[in-house]
Amino acid sequence: MKTRAPASRFGAAAVVAAVLAAAGVGCSSAPPLGARWESVETKTMPSPVHVLVIVPPSYDRDPARRYPVLYFLHDGYGDGRTLARRGVAADALARMRAGSLPEFLIVAPDGSGSWFADSYDGKHRFGEFLVEDLPRWTESHYRTLARKGSRGITGISMGGYGAIRLALTHPELYGSVSALSGAIIPFGQEDLKRYSWVARFTLMRVFGRDPEKNSFEANDAWQILGRSQFDSPPFTARLEAGTEDPYGLDGVASQYGNLLNEHGVPTSILLEPGGHDWSYWRPAMEEILDWHAARFEYDAR
Repeated sequence: MKTRAPASRFGAAAVVAAVLAAAGVGCSSAPPLGARWESVETKTMPSPVHVLVIVPPSYDRDPARRYPVLYFLHDGYGDGRTLARRGVAADALARMRAGSLPEFLIVAPDGSGSWFADSYDGKHRFGEFLVEDLPRWTESHYRTLARKGSRGITGISMGGYGAIRLALTHPELYGSVSALSGAIIPFGQEDLKRYSWVARFTLMRVFGRDPEKNSFEANDAWQILGRSQFDSPPFTARLEAGTEDPYGLDGVASQYGNLLNEHGVPTSILLEPGGHDWSYWRPAMEEILDWHAARFEYDAR
Protein backbone atom coordinates (compact mmCIF):
# COMPACT_ATOMS: atom_id res chain seq x y z
CA MET A 1 0.00 0.00 0.00
CA LYS A 2 1.28 3.43 -0.88
CA THR A 3 1.82 5.76 2.05
CA ARG A 4 1.22 9.50 2.01
CA ALA A 5 4.39 11.31 3.06
CA PRO A 6 3.98 14.15 5.54
CA ALA A 7 4.42 17.69 4.27
CA SER A 8 7.58 18.26 6.35
CA ARG A 9 9.71 16.14 8.68
CA PHE A 10 6.65 15.32 10.75
CA GLY A 11 4.01 16.83 8.50
CA ALA A 12 0.71 18.14 9.76
CA ALA A 13 1.07 16.03 12.89
CA ALA A 14 2.57 19.07 14.58
CA VAL A 15 -0.85 20.63 15.08
CA VAL A 16 -2.44 17.50 16.55
CA ALA A 17 -1.17 18.20 20.06
CA ALA A 18 -3.84 20.86 20.54
CA VAL A 19 -6.50 18.21 20.24
CA LEU A 20 -4.75 15.26 21.82
CA ALA A 21 -3.81 16.89 25.12
CA ALA A 22 -7.33 18.08 25.84
CA ALA A 23 -8.85 16.77 29.03
CA GLY A 24 -11.26 13.88 28.62
CA VAL A 25 -15.00 14.17 29.13
CA GLY A 26 -16.25 12.18 32.11
CA CYS A 27 -18.90 9.52 31.84
CA SER A 28 -21.03 8.16 34.66
CA SER A 29 -22.57 5.24 32.75
CA ALA A 30 -22.03 1.78 34.18
CA PRO A 31 -19.54 -0.50 32.41
CA PRO A 32 -20.96 -3.43 30.43
CA LEU A 33 -21.35 -6.91 31.90
CA GLY A 34 -17.84 -8.32 32.19
CA ALA A 35 -16.19 -4.97 32.86
CA ARG A 36 -15.40 -3.43 36.25
CA TRP A 37 -14.71 0.15 37.31
CA GLU A 38 -11.92 0.06 39.91
CA SER A 39 -10.08 2.65 42.01
CA VAL A 40 -6.33 2.25 42.49
CA GLU A 41 -4.63 3.90 45.45
CA THR A 42 -1.21 5.33 44.60
CA LYS A 43 1.33 7.74 46.04
CA THR A 44 2.35 8.86 42.56
CA MET A 45 -0.85 10.85 42.04
CA PRO A 46 -2.79 13.34 44.22
CA SER A 47 -5.84 11.04 44.23
CA PRO A 48 -6.68 7.42 43.36
CA VAL A 49 -6.65 6.53 39.68
CA HIS A 50 -9.81 5.05 38.20
CA VAL A 51 -9.30 2.00 36.00
CA LEU A 52 -11.61 0.03 33.73
CA VAL A 53 -10.90 -3.71 33.89
CA ILE A 54 -12.39 -5.95 31.20
CA VAL A 55 -12.52 -9.48 32.59
CA PRO A 56 -12.58 -12.55 30.29
CA PRO A 57 -15.88 -14.50 30.18
CA SER A 58 -14.35 -17.62 31.76
CA TYR A 59 -12.66 -15.72 34.59
CA ASP A 60 -15.17 -16.48 37.38
CA ARG A 61 -15.99 -20.05 36.35
CA ASP A 62 -12.34 -21.12 35.96
CA PRO A 63 -10.63 -19.97 39.19
CA ALA A 64 -7.39 -21.85 38.52
CA ARG A 65 -6.72 -20.12 35.22
CA ARG A 66 -4.44 -17.12 34.72
CA TYR A 67 -4.62 -14.72 31.80
CA PRO A 68 -2.48 -12.33 29.76
CA VAL A 69 -3.20 -8.64 30.20
CA LEU A 70 -3.34 -5.79 27.70
CA TYR A 71 -2.97 -2.24 29.03
CA PHE A 72 -4.91 0.36 27.04
CA LEU A 73 -4.19 4.12 27.03
CA HIS A 74 -7.00 6.34 25.74
CA ASP A 75 -6.98 9.29 23.35
CA GLY A 76 -6.84 12.95 24.37
CA TYR A 77 -10.61 13.38 24.40
CA GLY A 78 -11.10 10.07 26.19
CA ASP A 79 -10.93 8.78 29.73
CA GLY A 80 -10.79 5.50 31.59
CA ARG A 81 -14.27 4.49 30.41
CA THR A 82 -13.61 5.11 26.73
CA LEU A 83 -13.57 1.43 25.75
CA ALA A 84 -16.93 0.89 27.43
CA ARG A 85 -18.50 4.06 26.09
CA ARG A 86 -17.34 3.45 22.52
CA GLY A 87 -18.49 -0.18 22.40
CA VAL A 88 -15.00 -1.72 22.21
CA ALA A 89 -15.39 -3.51 25.55
CA ALA A 90 -18.70 -5.09 24.54
CA ASP A 91 -17.26 -6.06 21.13
CA ALA A 92 -14.21 -7.72 22.71
CA LEU A 93 -16.27 -9.64 25.28
CA ALA A 94 -18.70 -10.86 22.62
CA ARG A 95 -15.81 -12.13 20.51
CA MET A 96 -14.24 -13.86 23.51
CA ARG A 97 -17.54 -15.57 24.31
CA ALA A 98 -17.86 -16.67 20.67
CA GLY A 99 -14.29 -18.02 20.67
CA SER A 100 -13.08 -15.75 17.85
CA LEU A 101 -10.78 -13.81 20.22
CA PRO A 102 -8.58 -15.57 22.79
CA GLU A 103 -9.29 -14.54 26.37
CA PHE A 104 -7.18 -11.95 28.16
CA LEU A 105 -7.75 -9.04 30.53
CA ILE A 106 -7.79 -5.44 29.34
CA VAL A 107 -6.84 -2.75 31.86
CA ALA A 108 -7.55 0.88 30.92
CA PRO A 109 -6.48 3.64 33.36
CA ASP A 110 -7.98 7.14 33.35
CA GLY A 111 -5.14 9.47 32.37
CA SER A 112 -7.00 12.53 31.13
CA GLY A 113 -4.66 15.35 30.12
CA SER A 114 -1.58 13.46 31.36
CA TRP A 115 0.18 12.38 28.16
CA PHE A 116 0.69 9.25 30.31
CA ALA A 117 3.94 10.68 31.62
CA ASP A 118 5.36 12.20 34.80
CA SER A 119 4.86 15.93 35.10
CA TYR A 120 8.01 18.03 35.29
CA ASP A 121 7.13 19.32 38.77
CA GLY A 122 6.72 15.76 40.07
CA LYS A 123 3.19 16.33 41.38
CA HIS A 124 1.61 13.95 38.87
CA ARG A 125 3.84 10.91 38.28
CA PHE A 126 1.55 9.10 35.89
CA GLY A 127 4.38 7.38 34.04
CA GLU A 128 5.66 5.95 37.30
CA PHE A 129 2.14 4.80 38.15
CA LEU A 130 1.84 2.94 34.85
CA VAL A 131 5.10 1.01 35.12
CA GLU A 132 5.08 0.33 38.87
CA ASP A 133 1.81 0.70 40.78
CA LEU A 134 -0.65 -0.34 38.09
CA PRO A 135 1.04 -3.65 37.12
CA ARG A 136 1.58 -4.44 40.80
CA TRP A 137 -2.07 -3.72 41.58
CA THR A 138 -3.32 -5.67 38.56
CA GLU A 139 -1.22 -8.73 39.34
CA SER A 140 -2.24 -8.72 43.01
CA HIS A 141 -5.99 -8.23 42.38
CA TYR A 142 -6.47 -10.32 39.23
CA ARG A 143 -5.18 -13.68 38.05
CA THR A 144 -2.78 -12.51 35.37
CA LEU A 145 0.33 -14.11 33.97
CA ALA A 146 2.98 -11.84 35.44
CA ARG A 147 5.58 -12.14 32.72
CA LYS A 148 6.67 -10.08 29.75
CA GLY A 149 5.34 -12.43 27.09
CA SER A 150 1.87 -12.23 28.60
CA ARG A 151 1.83 -8.47 28.96
CA GLY A 152 1.12 -5.92 26.22
CA ILE A 153 0.34 -2.24 25.90
CA THR A 154 -1.56 -0.24 23.29
CA GLY A 155 -3.07 3.21 22.92
CA ILE A 156 -4.94 5.56 20.65
CA SER A 157 -3.64 9.00 19.62
CA MET A 158 -2.20 10.54 22.83
CA GLY A 159 -2.32 7.04 24.32
CA GLY A 160 -0.39 5.67 21.35
CA TYR A 161 2.44 8.07 22.17
CA GLY A 162 2.27 6.91 25.79
CA ALA A 163 2.42 3.23 24.85
CA ILE A 164 5.48 3.67 22.64
CA ARG A 165 7.33 5.88 25.12
CA LEU A 166 6.68 3.54 28.04
CA ALA A 167 7.77 0.49 26.07
CA LEU A 168 11.02 2.10 24.94
CA THR A 169 11.91 3.33 28.42
CA HIS A 170 10.87 0.05 30.10
CA PRO A 171 11.51 -2.67 27.50
CA GLU A 172 11.46 -5.33 30.20
CA LEU A 173 7.73 -4.92 30.79
CA TYR A 174 5.88 -5.67 27.54
CA GLY A 175 6.20 -8.33 24.88
CA SER A 176 3.85 -6.64 22.41
CA VAL A 177 3.35 -2.91 21.85
CA SER A 178 1.01 -1.08 19.48
CA ALA A 179 -0.29 2.38 18.68
CA LEU A 180 -3.40 3.34 16.73
CA SER A 181 -3.13 6.82 15.18
CA GLY A 182 -0.30 7.38 17.62
CA ALA A 183 0.57 11.03 18.37
CA ILE A 184 4.27 10.30 18.23
CA ILE A 185 5.18 13.93 17.66
CA PRO A 186 8.51 15.72 18.35
CA PHE A 187 8.99 17.81 21.47
CA GLY A 188 11.91 20.00 20.41
CA GLN A 189 11.75 23.73 21.15
CA GLU A 190 11.58 24.56 17.43
CA ASP A 191 8.78 22.02 17.01
CA LEU A 192 6.84 23.53 19.91
CA LYS A 193 6.96 26.95 18.25
CA ARG A 194 4.97 25.57 15.31
CA TYR A 195 2.14 24.33 17.54
CA SER A 196 -0.92 26.36 18.46
CA TRP A 197 -0.99 28.17 21.79
CA VAL A 198 -3.45 25.54 23.07
CA ALA A 199 -1.04 22.76 22.17
CA ARG A 200 1.87 24.52 23.82
CA PHE A 201 -0.20 25.14 26.94
CA THR A 202 -1.26 21.53 27.35
CA LEU A 203 2.20 20.14 26.65
CA MET A 204 3.88 22.64 28.95
CA ARG A 205 1.39 21.85 31.69
CA VAL A 206 2.88 18.35 31.77
CA PHE A 207 6.50 18.79 30.68
CA GLY A 208 7.36 22.26 31.99
CA ARG A 209 6.96 25.90 30.94
CA ASP A 210 10.54 27.11 31.28
CA PRO A 211 12.52 26.86 27.99
CA GLU A 212 15.58 25.72 29.96
CA LYS A 213 14.04 23.75 32.81
CA ASN A 214 11.68 21.14 31.40
CA SER A 215 11.42 17.43 30.57
CA PHE A 216 10.59 17.66 26.86
CA GLU A 217 13.81 16.09 25.64
CA ALA A 218 13.54 13.24 28.13
CA ASN A 219 10.03 12.45 26.88
CA ASP A 220 10.49 12.98 23.13
CA ALA A 221 9.78 9.56 21.58
CA TRP A 222 12.07 10.30 18.62
CA GLN A 223 15.00 11.20 20.84
CA ILE A 224 14.33 8.27 23.15
CA LEU A 225 14.49 5.88 20.21
CA GLY A 226 17.61 7.59 18.89
CA ARG A 227 19.33 6.98 22.23
CA SER A 228 18.18 3.36 22.49
CA GLN A 229 20.49 0.41 21.90
CA PHE A 230 19.14 -3.15 21.99
CA ASP A 231 21.26 -6.31 21.94
CA SER A 232 18.17 -8.25 20.90
CA PRO A 233 14.60 -7.28 19.91
CA PRO A 234 13.05 -5.79 23.09
CA PHE A 235 9.45 -6.35 21.96
CA THR A 236 7.32 -6.63 18.84
CA ALA A 237 5.52 -3.47 17.70
CA ARG A 238 2.66 -2.49 15.41
CA LEU A 239 1.67 0.97 14.23
CA GLU A 240 -1.71 1.58 12.58
CA ALA A 241 -3.20 4.78 11.20
CA GLY A 242 -5.84 5.99 8.78
CA THR A 243 -4.75 7.34 5.42
CA GLU A 244 -7.24 10.20 5.78
CA ASP A 245 -5.90 11.25 9.17
CA PRO A 246 -6.21 15.08 9.15
CA TYR A 247 -3.05 15.41 11.23
CA GLY A 248 -0.83 13.32 8.98
CA LEU A 249 -0.35 10.61 11.57
CA ASP A 250 -0.30 7.99 8.83
CA GLY A 251 2.96 9.53 7.64
CA VAL A 252 4.24 9.60 11.21
CA ALA A 253 3.37 5.92 11.67
CA SER A 254 5.27 5.06 8.51
CA GLN A 255 8.34 7.10 9.43
CA TYR A 256 8.50 6.07 13.06
CA GLY A 257 7.75 2.43 12.27
CA ASN A 258 10.63 2.30 9.80
CA LEU A 259 12.89 3.90 12.38
CA LEU A 260 11.86 1.29 14.96
CA ASN A 261 12.84 -1.43 12.51
CA GLU A 262 16.18 0.25 11.88
CA HIS A 263 16.83 0.24 15.64
CA GLY A 264 16.12 -3.47 15.97
CA VAL A 265 12.48 -3.36 17.07
CA PRO A 266 10.44 -5.66 14.77
CA THR A 267 7.58 -3.41 13.67
CA SER A 268 4.67 -3.89 11.30
CA ILE A 269 2.93 -0.84 9.81
CA LEU A 270 -0.68 -0.86 8.68
CA LEU A 271 -2.06 2.16 6.84
CA GLU A 272 -5.69 1.82 5.83
CA PRO A 273 -8.65 4.04 4.91
CA GLY A 274 -9.79 6.06 7.91
CA GLY A 275 -9.56 9.35 9.74
CA HIS A 276 -8.86 10.38 13.31
CA ASP A 277 -12.12 9.41 14.96
CA TRP A 278 -14.08 6.50 16.38
CA SER A 279 -15.70 5.56 13.09
CA TYR A 280 -12.20 4.34 12.17
CA TRP A 281 -10.88 3.44 15.62
CA ARG A 282 -13.64 1.06 16.70
CA PRO A 283 -13.16 -1.48 13.88
CA ALA A 284 -9.39 -0.90 13.92
CA MET A 285 -9.33 -1.90 17.59
CA GLU A 286 -10.44 -5.38 16.51
CA GLU A 287 -7.22 -5.68 14.50
CA ILE A 288 -5.19 -4.39 17.43
CA LEU A 289 -6.74 -6.92 19.84
CA ASP A 290 -6.25 -9.78 17.36
CA TRP A 291 -2.63 -8.80 16.88
CA HIS A 292 -1.85 -8.79 20.61
CA ALA A 293 -3.83 -12.01 21.17
CA ALA A 294 -1.69 -13.79 18.56
CA ARG A 295 1.49 -12.80 20.42
CA PHE A 296 0.54 -13.44 24.03
CA GLU A 297 1.86 -16.40 25.98
CA TYR A 298 -1.08 -18.21 27.56
CA ASP A 299 -1.59 -20.41 30.60
CA ALA A 300 -0.58 -23.99 29.81
CA ARG A 301 -3.73 -26.14 30.04
